[in-house]
Amino acid sequence: MAKIGNYIQRDFHKRYRFGGKKTWSDYNKVWNKRRAASAERVQQLNSIAHRFSTIATVATQANALFVMQNQGKLGTYASQAAALSRLDIRV
Repeated sequence: MAKIGNYIQRDFHKRYRFGGKKTWSDYNKVWNKRRAASAERVQQLNSIAHRFSTIATVATQANALFVMQNQGKLGTYASQAAALSRLDIRV
């Protein structure tokens, strides 16, 4: 390394140089990782959307039964808990 006066010349280009020549396989590996991460995020969003739609369906069914009970269509003996227990809900 060259020394000029009290200053030592440093090769800053070597420090920030990338590790070698990039190849198509390197490019493909990076994009495959990004695609996999994106697919995982989409799967998580689909799962959340499915949960929300299931919750909305159950709430709609419960509301319908509650309204029917209040209108007397289930009979006087039926409580809200009994009506909800008759629902076939699969999550």
